[in-house]
Amino acid sequence: MNNMLYCQNCKKEVVIYGVSHSAVPDKALNDLRKQMEEEGKLILFNPPPFAPYHCPLCGMDLIEK
Repeated sequence: MNNMLYCQNCKKEVVIYGVSHSAVPDKALNDLRKQMEEEGKLILFNPPPFAPYHCPLCGMDLIEK
């Protein structure tokens, strides 16, 4: 997906990130989440293959920005 997703409720951009838990250590995922938060973004790990996507913080539907 090339378009940025956005949560209108949280007022934050949401980045989609697909990961295999066996391939990436938990610490690396936590570091990535912290980095995104510092940039004012949320991260959605392993979303379903098709929309609608939901905010990882509040659960509302995300829109394409």
